[in-house]
Amino acid sequence: MRTLAIFAAFLLAPAAVAQQHLPPDPVFCHPDLHPNDAVTAAPYSHHVVFEDAHVRVLEIRLPPGASEPIHIHALPSVIMGETGGEGGAKFVYTEYRMVDGKFVQVAQNEVTPTSGYRAVWTPPEGPHSITNTGPVGVKFMRVEMKPESCSQ
Repeated sequence: MRTLAIFAAFLLAPAAVAQQHLPPDPVFCHPDLHPNDAVTAAPYSHHVVFEDAHVRVLEIRLPPGASEPIHIHALPSVIMGETGGEGGAKFVYTEYRMVDGKFVQVAQNEVTPTSGYRAVWTPPEGPHSITNTGPVGVKFMRVEMKPESCSQ
């Protein structure tokens, strides 16, 4: 439910930014090495537009009717973009957990965003998928923040 709250906050709440420190770990410096990383697991919707030792910037596009494969975001990030609310956007946000080596659904919620531009901070997100059930496509930018240890 926490990740749904974050997704809903992005679509519904005013802007917010925060900072979080992570311990050194190769998956934080090279998140695409994880098999369930968003860029690895959902490459048609998640595209790297910039990456260095400090950040990875993703463009996320989800056309009407599209569903993302199950994926994670191992790094804290800032998500920003138009919510699609003016055009009638609707999403189904599904959360999963790993049980005996398989993903098992633990929650599913429909999100109807308000209109406008949002920028929100989010901690790392566990396994989830999003389906765009509305009539409009959406595009977001996600700036993932790597720990300082990645640049040393």
